Amino acid sequence: MQNLWRNAGAYIALGIVFLIFALLEPRFWQPSNLLNVLDQSVEIAVVAVGMTAVILMGGIDLSVGSVAALAPFLAALVMTTSPHALGGFAGMTGCGLLVALGVGVLVGAINGLTITKTFLPPFIATLGMMSIVRGLAYVFSNGTSISEGIPEGFQFTGKNLVSVPVGHNLSANLTWAVVVMAVVFVAGHLLLSRSSVGRAIYAIGGNETAARLSGISVDRVKIGVYIVAGVLAAFGGIIETATVGTAAPQAAVDLELNAIAAVVIGGTSLTGGRGSLIGTFAGALLMRMVSNGLTLHQVNSNWQRVAIGTIIMVAVAFDEIQKRRTRKI
Repeated sequence: MQNLWRNAGAYIALGIVFLIFALLEPRFWQPSNLLNVLDQSVEIAVVAVGMTAVILMGGIDLSVGSVAALAPFLAALVMTTSPHALGGFAGMTGCGLLVALGVGVLVGAINGLTITKTFLPPFIATLGMMSIVRGLAYVFSNGTSISEGIPEGFQFTGKNLVSVPVGHNLSANLTWAVVVMAVVFVAGHLLLSRSSVGRAIYAIGGNETAARLSGISVDRVKIGVYIVAGVLAAFGGIIETATVGTAAPQAAVDLELNAIAAVVIGGTSLTGGRGSLIGTFAGALLMRMVSNGLTLHQVNSNWQRVAIGTIIMVAVAFDEIQKRRTRKI
Protein backbone atom coordinates (compact mmCIF):
# COMPACT_ATOMS: atom_id res chain seq x y z
CA MET A 1 0.00 0.00 0.00
CA GLN A 2 2.88 2.36 0.83
CA ASN A 3 4.54 1.72 -2.55
CA LEU A 4 1.22 2.48 -4.24
CA TRP A 5 0.98 5.80 -2.37
CA ARG A 6 4.58 6.70 -3.18
CA ASN A 7 3.97 6.09 -6.89
CA ALA A 8 0.66 7.93 -6.73
CA GLY A 9 2.40 10.93 -5.18
CA ALA A 10 4.75 11.19 -8.15
CA TYR A 11 1.88 11.04 -10.64
CA ILE A 12 -0.21 13.48 -8.62
CA ALA A 13 2.71 15.93 -8.75
CA LEU A 14 3.00 15.27 -12.50
CA GLY A 15 -0.70 16.03 -12.97
CA ILE A 16 -0.53 19.23 -10.94
CA VAL A 17 2.50 20.50 -12.87
CA PHE A 18 0.77 19.64 -16.16
CA LEU A 19 -2.36 21.61 -15.20
CA ILE A 20 -0.36 24.63 -14.03
CA PHE A 21 1.64 24.90 -17.24
CA ALA A 22 -1.40 24.14 -19.41
CA LEU A 23 -3.19 27.10 -17.83
CA LEU A 24 -0.17 29.42 -18.03
CA GLU A 25 0.97 28.53 -21.55
CA PRO A 26 -1.50 27.26 -24.21
CA ARG A 27 1.37 25.92 -26.34
CA PHE A 28 2.34 23.56 -23.53
CA TRP A 29 -0.52 21.07 -23.97
CA GLN A 30 -0.32 20.94 -27.76
CA PRO A 31 0.33 17.34 -28.97
CA SER A 32 3.54 18.38 -30.73
CA ASN A 33 4.96 19.81 -27.50
CA LEU A 34 3.86 16.85 -25.36
CA LEU A 35 5.60 14.48 -27.76
CA ASN A 36 8.61 16.77 -27.55
CA VAL A 37 8.57 16.39 -23.74
CA LEU A 38 8.52 12.61 -24.16
CA ASP A 39 11.42 12.82 -26.60
CA GLN A 40 13.43 15.01 -24.23
CA SER A 41 12.81 12.56 -21.38
CA VAL A 42 14.27 9.54 -23.14
CA GLU A 43 17.95 9.85 -22.20
CA ILE A 44 17.26 10.53 -18.52
CA ALA A 45 14.55 7.85 -18.37
CA VAL A 46 16.69 5.10 -19.92
CA VAL A 47 19.64 5.85 -17.63
CA ALA A 48 17.27 6.12 -14.65
CA VAL A 49 16.16 2.50 -15.18
CA GLY A 50 19.64 1.28 -14.30
CA MET A 51 19.97 3.89 -11.56
CA THR A 52 16.74 2.66 -9.98
CA ALA A 53 18.11 -0.87 -9.67
CA VAL A 54 21.38 0.46 -8.22
CA ILE A 55 19.62 2.64 -5.63
CA LEU A 56 17.20 -0.16 -4.74
CA MET A 57 20.29 -2.12 -3.64
CA GLY A 58 21.36 0.79 -1.46
CA GLY A 59 24.07 1.90 -3.91
CA ILE A 60 24.70 4.86 -6.21
CA ASP A 61 26.34 5.32 -9.60
CA LEU A 62 27.84 8.72 -10.34
CA SER A 63 29.68 7.55 -13.45
CA VAL A 64 26.68 7.19 -15.80
CA GLY A 65 26.97 10.70 -17.27
CA SER A 66 30.63 10.20 -18.13
CA VAL A 67 29.86 6.80 -19.70
CA ALA A 68 27.09 8.40 -21.75
CA ALA A 69 29.70 10.82 -23.15
CA LEU A 70 32.65 8.46 -23.69
CA ALA A 71 30.77 5.44 -25.10
CA PRO A 72 29.17 7.09 -28.16
CA PHE A 73 32.26 9.21 -28.79
CA LEU A 74 34.53 6.15 -28.98
CA ALA A 75 31.96 4.47 -31.20
CA ALA A 76 31.86 7.49 -33.52
CA LEU A 77 35.67 7.67 -33.52
CA VAL A 78 35.96 4.02 -34.59
CA MET A 79 33.24 4.31 -37.22
CA THR A 80 34.62 7.46 -38.82
CA THR A 81 38.34 6.59 -38.61
CA SER A 82 38.24 3.34 -40.61
CA PRO A 83 34.81 3.03 -42.28
CA HIS A 84 36.00 0.87 -45.20
CA ALA A 85 37.63 -1.69 -42.91
CA LEU A 86 34.32 -2.17 -41.07
CA GLY A 87 32.43 -3.53 -44.08
CA GLY A 88 30.06 -0.78 -45.14
CA PHE A 89 27.36 1.04 -43.21
CA ALA A 90 25.93 -2.10 -41.58
CA GLY A 91 29.35 -3.13 -40.33
CA MET A 92 30.07 0.39 -39.13
CA THR A 93 26.81 0.54 -37.18
CA GLY A 94 27.30 -2.89 -35.62
CA CYS A 95 30.89 -2.14 -34.66
CA GLY A 96 29.89 1.23 -33.23
CA LEU A 97 27.16 -0.31 -31.08
CA LEU A 98 29.54 -3.00 -29.81
CA VAL A 99 32.15 -0.40 -28.87
CA ALA A 100 29.66 1.84 -27.10
CA LEU A 101 27.94 -0.95 -25.17
CA GLY A 102 31.33 -2.54 -24.45
CA VAL A 103 32.39 0.68 -22.70
CA GLY A 104 29.26 0.45 -20.57
CA VAL A 105 29.95 -3.18 -19.66
CA LEU A 106 33.59 -2.46 -18.79
CA VAL A 107 32.90 0.57 -16.62
CA GLY A 108 29.97 -1.15 -14.91
CA ALA A 109 32.07 -4.24 -14.19
CA ILE A 110 34.89 -2.14 -12.73
CA ASN A 111 32.40 -0.27 -10.54
CA GLY A 112 30.86 -3.51 -9.30
CA LEU A 113 34.19 -5.23 -8.66
CA THR A 114 35.62 -2.17 -6.91
CA ILE A 115 32.62 -1.95 -4.60
CA THR A 116 32.39 -5.68 -3.82
CA LYS A 117 36.06 -6.68 -3.75
CA THR A 118 37.89 -3.62 -2.44
CA PHE A 119 34.96 -2.54 -0.23
CA LEU A 120 34.99 1.06 -1.37
CA PRO A 121 31.70 2.84 -0.68
CA PRO A 122 29.63 3.12 -3.90
CA PHE A 123 29.71 6.92 -3.70
CA ILE A 124 33.52 7.05 -3.64
CA ALA A 125 34.04 4.26 -6.19
CA THR A 126 31.70 5.74 -8.78
CA LEU A 127 32.78 9.33 -8.06
CA GLY A 128 36.34 8.32 -8.93
CA MET A 129 35.13 6.48 -12.02
CA MET A 130 33.11 9.51 -13.08
CA SER A 131 36.28 11.62 -13.13
CA ILE A 132 38.36 8.91 -14.84
CA VAL A 133 35.87 8.27 -17.64
CA ARG A 134 35.15 11.95 -18.27
CA GLY A 135 38.88 12.59 -18.39
CA LEU A 136 39.34 9.79 -20.91
CA ALA A 137 36.58 11.31 -23.05
CA TYR A 138 38.59 14.53 -23.31
CA VAL A 139 41.88 12.65 -23.80
CA PHE A 140 40.53 10.66 -26.75
CA SER A 141 38.74 13.63 -28.28
CA ASN A 142 41.24 16.43 -27.62
CA GLY A 143 38.16 18.46 -26.77
CA THR A 144 36.62 18.14 -30.25
CA SER A 145 33.31 16.60 -31.27
CA ILE A 146 32.37 14.30 -34.18
CA SER A 147 29.35 15.05 -36.34
CA GLU A 148 30.40 14.00 -39.83
CA GLY A 149 30.50 10.41 -41.05
CA ILE A 150 28.34 8.81 -38.34
CA PRO A 151 26.22 6.21 -40.17
CA GLU A 152 22.45 6.59 -40.20
CA GLY A 153 21.99 3.17 -38.65
CA PHE A 154 23.76 4.34 -35.51
CA GLN A 155 21.31 7.25 -35.33
CA PHE A 156 18.12 5.27 -35.86
CA THR A 157 16.61 6.21 -32.47
CA GLY A 158 16.56 9.85 -33.54
CA LYS A 159 14.43 9.12 -36.60
CA ASN A 160 10.67 9.62 -36.71
CA LEU A 161 8.53 6.52 -36.37
CA VAL A 162 5.28 8.21 -37.31
CA SER A 163 3.91 11.71 -37.84
CA VAL A 164 0.58 12.38 -36.14
CA PRO A 165 -1.65 15.05 -37.77
CA VAL A 166 -2.62 17.69 -35.18
CA GLY A 167 -4.10 20.41 -37.35
CA HIS A 168 -4.08 22.11 -40.72
CA ASN A 169 -0.72 21.30 -42.30
CA LEU A 170 0.65 20.50 -38.83
CA SER A 171 1.93 17.23 -37.41
CA ALA A 172 3.64 15.89 -34.30
CA ASN A 173 6.47 13.41 -34.65
CA LEU A 174 6.90 10.26 -32.57
CA THR A 175 10.50 9.09 -32.67
CA TRP A 176 11.95 5.61 -32.30
CA ALA A 177 13.66 6.82 -29.12
CA VAL A 178 10.31 6.98 -27.30
CA VAL A 179 9.53 3.41 -28.36
CA VAL A 180 12.95 2.26 -27.16
CA MET A 181 12.35 4.00 -23.83
CA ALA A 182 9.03 2.19 -23.42
CA VAL A 183 10.62 -1.19 -24.17
CA VAL A 184 13.44 -0.56 -21.68
CA PHE A 185 10.97 0.43 -18.96
CA VAL A 186 8.69 -2.55 -19.53
CA ALA A 187 11.63 -4.96 -19.52
CA GLY A 188 13.08 -3.34 -16.40
CA HIS A 189 9.73 -3.40 -14.61
CA LEU A 190 9.21 -7.08 -15.36
CA LEU A 191 12.75 -7.88 -14.21
CA LEU A 192 12.36 -6.05 -10.92
CA SER A 193 8.83 -7.17 -10.12
CA ARG A 194 8.56 -10.66 -11.58
CA SER A 195 12.00 -12.29 -11.38
CA SER A 196 14.25 -13.79 -8.73
CA VAL A 197 16.91 -11.22 -9.61
CA GLY A 198 14.45 -8.43 -8.85
CA ARG A 199 13.57 -9.99 -5.51
CA ALA A 200 17.29 -10.31 -4.73
CA ILE A 201 17.83 -6.61 -5.50
CA TYR A 202 15.05 -5.59 -3.12
CA ALA A 203 16.35 -8.00 -0.47
CA ILE A 204 19.89 -6.61 -0.67
CA GLY A 205 18.60 -3.07 -0.34
CA GLY A 206 16.37 -3.99 2.57
CA ASN A 207 19.00 -5.87 4.58
CA GLU A 208 22.21 -6.95 2.90
CA THR A 209 23.32 -9.20 5.77
CA ALA A 210 20.00 -11.03 5.85
CA ALA A 211 20.09 -11.39 2.05
CA ARG A 212 23.56 -12.92 2.22
CA LEU A 213 22.53 -15.34 4.99
CA SER A 214 19.48 -16.39 2.97
CA GLY A 215 21.75 -17.66 0.19
CA ILE A 216 21.67 -14.72 -2.22
CA SER A 217 24.97 -14.17 -4.04
CA VAL A 218 25.14 -10.51 -3.08
CA ASP A 219 28.42 -9.70 -4.85
CA ARG A 220 27.29 -11.31 -8.09
CA VAL A 221 23.98 -9.42 -8.07
CA LYS A 222 25.73 -6.12 -7.34
CA ILE A 223 28.25 -6.57 -10.13
CA GLY A 224 25.47 -7.52 -12.55
CA VAL A 225 23.36 -4.49 -11.63
CA TYR A 226 26.28 -2.08 -12.08
CA ILE A 227 27.01 -3.64 -15.47
CA VAL A 228 23.39 -3.13 -16.51
CA ALA A 229 23.56 0.47 -15.28
CA GLY A 230 26.70 1.00 -17.37
CA VAL A 231 25.12 -0.50 -20.48
CA LEU A 232 21.99 1.64 -20.11
CA ALA A 233 24.17 4.73 -19.60
CA ALA A 234 26.00 3.93 -22.85
CA PHE A 235 22.66 3.34 -24.57
CA GLY A 236 21.37 6.65 -23.26
CA GLY A 237 24.43 8.31 -24.76
CA ILE A 238 23.76 6.62 -28.10
CA ILE A 239 20.20 7.95 -28.04
CA GLU A 240 21.39 11.49 -27.29
CA THR A 241 23.98 11.29 -30.06
CA ALA A 242 21.29 10.13 -32.48
CA THR A 243 19.06 13.02 -31.45
CA VAL A 244 21.61 15.82 -31.82
CA GLY A 245 23.71 14.16 -34.53
CA THR A 246 26.97 14.81 -32.68
CA ALA A 247 29.21 12.81 -30.35
CA ALA A 248 30.93 15.18 -27.92
CA PRO A 249 33.09 14.66 -24.81
CA GLN A 250 31.16 17.36 -22.94
CA ALA A 251 27.83 15.61 -23.52
CA ALA A 252 25.63 14.32 -20.69
CA VAL A 253 26.91 16.77 -18.08
CA ASP A 254 24.80 16.39 -14.91
CA LEU A 255 23.08 13.33 -16.39
CA GLU A 256 23.95 11.30 -13.29
CA LEU A 257 22.34 13.91 -11.04
CA ASN A 258 19.24 14.11 -13.24
CA ALA A 259 18.90 10.33 -13.25
CA ILE A 260 19.24 10.16 -9.46
CA ALA A 261 16.71 12.98 -9.17
CA ALA A 262 14.21 11.13 -11.38
CA VAL A 263 14.58 8.02 -9.20
CA VAL A 264 14.17 9.93 -5.93
CA ILE A 265 11.26 12.04 -7.19
CA GLY A 266 9.62 8.79 -8.28
CA GLY A 267 9.61 7.54 -4.69
CA THR A 268 12.58 5.19 -4.52
CA SER A 269 14.33 5.43 -1.16
CA LEU A 270 17.99 6.42 -1.23
CA THR A 271 18.64 3.88 1.52
CA GLY A 272 17.41 1.05 -0.73
CA GLY A 273 14.77 -1.62 -0.56
CA ARG A 274 11.75 0.50 -1.55
CA GLY A 275 10.63 1.93 -4.86
CA SER A 276 9.72 0.99 -8.43
CA LEU A 277 10.25 1.93 -12.05
CA ILE A 278 6.65 3.12 -12.29
CA GLY A 279 7.55 6.02 -10.03
CA THR A 280 10.87 6.60 -11.80
CA PHE A 281 9.08 7.11 -15.12
CA ALA A 282 6.90 9.79 -13.50
CA GLY A 283 10.01 11.41 -12.03
CA ALA A 284 11.76 11.59 -15.41
CA LEU A 285 8.68 13.06 -17.08
CA LEU A 286 8.18 15.56 -14.28
CA MET A 287 11.71 16.91 -14.60
CA ARG A 288 11.47 17.41 -18.36
CA MET A 289 7.93 18.78 -18.08
CA VAL A 290 9.09 21.45 -15.62
CA SER A 291 12.05 22.35 -17.83
CA ASN A 292 9.88 22.48 -20.96
CA GLY A 293 7.12 24.51 -19.34
CA LEU A 294 9.53 27.07 -17.89
CA THR A 295 11.31 27.35 -21.25
CA LEU A 296 8.02 28.04 -23.03
CA HIS A 297 7.22 30.61 -20.37
CA GLN A 298 10.64 32.20 -21.10
CA VAL A 299 11.99 31.62 -17.61
CA ASN A 300 15.77 31.87 -17.23
CA SER A 301 17.49 28.48 -17.36
CA ASN A 302 19.10 29.14 -13.96
CA TRP A 303 15.64 29.32 -12.39
CA GLN A 304 14.90 25.96 -13.98
CA ARG A 305 17.74 24.51 -11.90
CA VAL A 306 16.24 26.13 -8.82
CA ALA A 307 12.87 24.55 -9.58
CA ILE A 308 14.34 21.07 -10.12
CA GLY A 309 16.42 21.36 -6.95
CA THR A 310 13.35 22.35 -4.96
CA ILE A 311 11.41 19.37 -6.30
CA ILE A 312 14.26 17.02 -5.33
CA MET A 313 14.38 18.39 -1.78
CA VAL A 314 10.62 18.06 -1.38
CA ALA A 315 10.73 14.46 -2.69
CA VAL A 316 13.49 13.45 -0.28
CA ALA A 317 11.73 15.20 2.62
CA PHE A 318 8.56 13.30 1.76
CA ASP A 319 10.53 10.05 1.77
CA GLU A 320 12.01 10.80 5.20
CA ILE A 321 8.59 11.66 6.63
CA GLN A 322 7.21 8.36 5.30
CA LYS A 323 10.10 6.42 6.89
CA ARG A 324 9.64 8.10 10.25
CA ARG A 325 5.92 7.31 10.24
CA THR A 326 6.69 3.68 9.40
CA ARG A 327 9.12 3.43 12.31
CA LYS A 328 6.54 4.82 14.75
CA ILE A 329 4.01 2.26 13.58
